[in-house]
Amino acid sequence: MEAKQKMVQPRRDPQNEYEDRYREEAEFFDREAAEFASGRSSLKFSNDLNYEQYFDHYHTYRVIRDFVGSVKGKRVLDFACGSGYMSIYFARSGAEAHGFDISPKSIEVATQMAVDNDLADKCHFKVTSAEKMDYPDNYFDVVFGNAALHHTDLDKSPGEIARVLKPGGKAAFIDDLRYHPVMWIYRKLTTDKHTRYETPMLRSNIENFRPYFSQVDFECHNFFNLYEKSRGLAHFTEALDRGLLKILPFTKSFCRNLVIKAIK
Repeated sequence: MEAKQKMVQPRRDPQNEYEDRYREEAEFFDREAAEFASGRSSLKFSNDLNYEQYFDHYHTYRVIRDFVGSVKGKRVLDFACGSGYMSIYFARSGAEAHGFDISPKSIEVATQMAVDNDLADKCHFKVTSAEKMDYPDNYFDVVFGNAALHHTDLDKSPGEIARVLKPGGKAAFIDDLRYHPVMWIYRKLTTDKHTRYETPMLRSNIENFRPYFSQVDFECHNFFNLYEKSRGLAHFTEALDRGLLKILPFTKSFCRNLVIKAIK
């Protein structure tokens, strides 16, 4: 009897997998950027805040500001910058701001935003990927990202972040943790507002950074404090969070946000 041949599944080319991810993420955020810019005659800010002032408005951002310090005269990377609004604040504080995104439309909007805010000479944007950034080694003093890491391959992006940072440079990120009960339900009910490749983070993802940095710290924030923009309510919910995390430390894993602070 003739032996049956074992069917061997072809191995998926990792580069093709990235191409699928990049295409879908770019298309998703192209739509987001187009919607954001639609109907606007100008992308000029209605405020004149700089980085220090803007970051003072929100609890997790204050943690980042206190870690990063002044950005005056520094080269700062706005990691997965989207519309680039964060770069405007960095540039207003005297930084040479750079931003990248996988979405060409987002970069188009970010470039126009810099022009409309008279900062085109201080803000520089390009389309590139987090897993293979188109920047030289040891180029940036600071890398900052908000809600960006969980869209990347965390086996690759921490090494790339370290590569583009100068020795002693700082990387600071605010991102979504996976198991906050309200946000977990929200993500399940709003699948159209998320890409299929994004994966909210776990505390264990901190380990992906340790091989590349001399110092890595993290903090978990915002169990009750879900809307940091509401300053009056935020003062109350921040106090509740501090009490909860002190009494029940295991609840860190169920907070909404992870703040990562790393030094190369």
